[in-house]
Amino acid sequence: MFVMKKNILFIVALLIIFTVFLAVISIFSNNENENKDKVKIVATLFPQYDFAKQIGGDKVNVILLLPSGTESHTYEPTPKDMVNINNSDLFIYTGKEMEPWADEVIAGMKNDIKVLDLSKCVELIKSEDFEEEHESEHEHENEEGHHHTYDPHIWLNPKYAIKMAESIKDELCKIDPDNVEYYTNNANKYIKEIQDLDNDFEQTVNLSVKRKIAFGGAFAYAYFIERYDLDFASAYDSCGENIEPSTSKVKKVIDYINKNKLPVVFCKEYTNGKVAQTIAESTGAKVLVFNTVHNVSKKEIENDASYVSIMRENLNNLEIALEVNNE
Repeated sequence: MFVMKKNILFIVALLIIFTVFLAVISIFSNNENENKDKVKIVATLFPQYDFAKQIGGDKVNVILLLPSGTESHTYEPTPKDMVNINNSDLFIYTGKEMEPWADEVIAGMKNDIKVLDLSKCVELIKSEDFEEEHESEHEHENEEGHHHTYDPHIWLNPKYAIKMAESIKDELCKIDPDNVEYYTNNANKYIKEIQDLDNDFEQTVNLSVKRKIAFGGAFAYAYFIERYDLDFASAYDSCGENIEPSTSKVKKVIDYINKNKLPVVFCKEYTNGKVAQTIAESTGAKVLVFNTVHNVSKKEIENDASYVSIMRENLNNLEIALEVNNE
């Protein structure tokens, strides 16, 4: 009797294990099939990664190519990156000014992968022209380092961010015509958020008497400056990165802040802010970050940061810099 009972318990245990095994296989298989049905997208930088996720929703699987904290100009795709790209339906990048390695990647891609260059949907600012227009406070110097012919940070003008989002929506509708309404509705919803953001930036600038800001970190803000017609001074050229500014340019920013009694000096995200801190110590200004949004930390991705949420953090800091009281 005892042996029979033991055998029954053994059989029941086997049935339970087998049932659990089948359930796990079923879940894995369903997930596999579900992912196969999704549009696979590889986006080089965070803005297009975010736009693709917001618009594509649960119909897409988006991979952010650039690792957190990595400089886009010096990045080199790994073999794993190339596998992901060649398994994708859509490769989104910002143009050769921001991703100079992209042409080589595209040359090694399969022919059936769609390629979307978002720099084609906007009018690029030529760095030399921008320097000449703002020459009085932002004098250009020939320094060693990485120089852009055109400023590639197009998304810092929210109106251009909208054009980027619309281009991604259009491409998704071509690739997956069965879900045109879904993509269009998602795009319209997120574009409304960006329009509201743009309006809030405009209102903040209009409420400021000075309309002047200062940068002590690498300068990537030409599109933002142009959009809101701000006056500024910067220790760095608009067309250069990874360059240490001259003493004379740092002094110009210090004089600009003192002359206009500015409360803030901005620096770029993920930098030591050394130059901005030097300026702050000489002026009493507070160092705040103005995020370029081109890359994010792992923590920000885990916390579902978006283009809009990060730009709203910039808006909060701009209100301090422009001494705007919204009460």
